[in-house]
Amino acid sequence: MAYLEQRGDSTIRVCWRLGGGSGRKQSAPFTGDDPRAVRELAERARKLVEAHEHRITREEVLREILDDPDPGLQGVPLLRDWAVTWVESRRPLNPDRPGEDEIQVDTLNWYETLLQTYVLPYLGHKYLTEIDEDTIRAWVTTLRKARVHRTKTNPSGKLISANTVRRAHTVLRMTVGAAVPKYLPRNPLALPAGSKKNRVSLPKPPPFEGIFLRPWEHEAIHRHCPAQIADLWFVLVRTGLRLGEALALRPADVTVEGKNPEIRVYRALKSRGTFGPPKSLASRRVVTISTDVAAVLAARCKGLGPYELLFQSPEGKVWSKNNLRRRYFLPAVARAMRCVEHPPPAPPKPARGRTRDWRLDEVSTCGCPGVLQRRPRIHDARHTHASMCIVVGKLLPVEVQQRLGHSSVTLTLNVYTHLWEGVEKERLDAMEREVLARGVDDLASLARGDEDAD
Repeated sequence: MAYLEQRGDSTIRVCWRLGGGSGRKQSAPFTGDDPRAVRELAERARKLVEAHEHRITREEVLREILDDPDPGLQGVPLLRDWAVTWVESRRPLNPDRPGEDEIQVDTLNWYETLLQTYVLPYLGHKYLTEIDEDTIRAWVTTLRKARVHRTKTNPSGKLISANTVRRAHTVLRMTVGAAVPKYLPRNPLALPAGSKKNRVSLPKPPPFEGIFLRPWEHEAIHRHCPAQIADLWFVLVRTGLRLGEALALRPADVTVEGKNPEIRVYRALKSRGTFGPPKSLASRRVVTISTDVAAVLAARCKGLGPYELLFQSPEGKVWSKNNLRRRYFLPAVARAMRCVEHPPPAPPKPARGRTRDWRLDEVSTCGCPGVLQRRPRIHDARHTHASMCIVVGKLLPVEVQQRLGHSSVTLTLNVYTHLWEGVEKERLDAMEREVLARGVDDLASLARGDEDAD
């Protein structure tokens, strides 16, 4: 903890340990003829030290409070000021229709949140030229040890996830990289030429943990879904759409009649309840749908105008994703995890008033057939559809990529490679059976393009 120490009549010294605990002792003195002004400066310095959790040096405190920068830093902005400049420079000219080389508004807002939460509180007071590899390594180490989301039931909180640390590093790399070459000769967060491994102790990302639901599992969830989201879950599992893409659908975006029913994905519901372009350029796609999905969408199109939402909240408005998940989807999953013959223990009866309902974590543990044993997310409907396309439909990686709207086939392979094990062999076996069934003469006719070939 930082504290004030009176030194004579006109000097107050702010003292703290660098990094807290047993770190090197730091002290920043403030002197003047006006005792009140000196104390105000010292209090500001103490709050600055505590805001940075004691990870700030004496020189940095004096520079920040007294506004007396090193002559060599004249003209170089602080990171916090440069971050504001960078964010504003990346805002699309037309937020509703950003260009292909522009960042979408909700993505930029997310970048800004990462900067404000995980970067600027630790590094915002530093000049761009002060950010080097050692500074970044110390910052990453601090993030990996920091704990967040402290509550009464969990006062110690939990560690920041590896993915969050890596994302914060990525946003900082983009922010600082934009200062090259105006203020920096090179980006200190970029990998050196020829290097394949980071040197700042970034945590390794956890393995992919998507749940691929078996047919009876997603059907069990569907049976327990309330009417408000039953059709939505049905469509998500059978199309692989992202939740935001499905919630943005209108009758004008679907074709439910004819031989080729389809969904045209041209927009998505964003984080703040607004509509905008899908996640990436590759996400703008046409998704072929089955007869069953076409029938569900056709029923929902009845009585709607071409630009009304197919999936509306119970109040007839745009869905809140969090509300949908917490009030409708998670209770449906919990109901699918409760066995009729072996229900969880009944909630205790209070001294007065009605007995509460089961909580979401109060489920059966019997393992009976037909009782859901896993707790999927809404996004796992997308993974489930991808697994069906690969295992049952035998789609190739590029076909799955186009159907899901991934930005590259590499992303598709990184997530679903294990599902293609044995698929290629099955396709080759089927091809050889077809060759034997047709015979050499028929295949030769097909190769020549004869009109009478089968």
